[in-house]
Amino acid sequence: MGEDRPPRDRRGALRDIPGRLPRPWLAAAVVGMAAAAAALITAGYTLYDYTMNNPAFCRSCHIMEAAWDRWAASEHRAVDCHACHQQSIVESARQVIVFVVRQPQRVGRHAEVPAARCRTCHASGDPAWIQVARTAGHQVHAERRQIECVTCHSTGIHRIRAVADVCARCHEAQAVGARAVKIAQMADFHCVDCHQYLRPDSPLRPTRQTCLQCHQGLPPRRTAGFPGGAPHTGFACSTCHKPHEQARPVVTCVSCHPAPAPAVHPAAVVAAAARDFAACTSCHVPHRWTLR
Repeated sequence: MGEDRPPRDRRGALRDIPGRLPRPWLAAAVVGMAAAAAALITAGYTLYDYTMNNPAFCRSCHIMEAAWDRWAASEHRAVDCHACHQQSIVESARQVIVFVVRQPQRVGRHAEVPAARCRTCHASGDPAWIQVARTAGHQVHAERRQIECVTCHSTGIHRIRAVADVCARCHEAQAVGARAVKIAQMADFHCVDCHQYLRPDSPLRPTRQTCLQCHQGLPPRRTAGFPGGAPHTGFACSTCHKPHEQARPVVTCVSCHPAPAPAVHPAAVVAAAARDFAACTSCHVPHRWTLR
């Protein structure tokens, strides 16, 4: 009789299987399992990358076509959706489930873009993007008033550029109301023609150079020159010219020249000048102040 062998449990038997398998089979099994694991990891990463980084995933929602078209035609078309619209994976999953189950007919509010997201590009120092941190308009609106970027720059989904009437949403009196520009030749100007939003290290109000860009330029906008070295070159144009208040210059010469030479300026002329700027300009050429 053969020697009795002690009974073996199932785990022991399983441990002996690799020893009984041919070595090529064992190597093939290891390679197969590694390949399956790699395939699962690759598929998982591909799915994650598609849903989180590929704008085509957002477009797969049938109600996103209009938003997609505006994005595809905008300056941000090379920026992935989640670079600006960031939310948790849980919220993203909830949104997908809602779309699949309820089939909504409009896009609800989601993943709103705070100013901090805009600053990652537009206040980064990267010349590929317009830099706004030190510009006139953003100093007033974004820094001092803490107005969110999308308030002005996204009046609709993916309508990123400020529209022609965006200033009037807050500055209604100055744009279309009681304080609208009174000068007929400036009727077709946009606010930012004079209030140059992106001018660096400058107040938002028009500067002397702002005015001279038109008034020393070429027709049809040229209406008056201001030669170098002429009197009053140290004054801002707004000292006399206030387009939101009057069509003509708001100035009385006697406010700065209260005692004109009486031999040259009779009392009646001085009195008229206090009432009407034209009394001075009937003799003096504006901006040069030489006699006609």
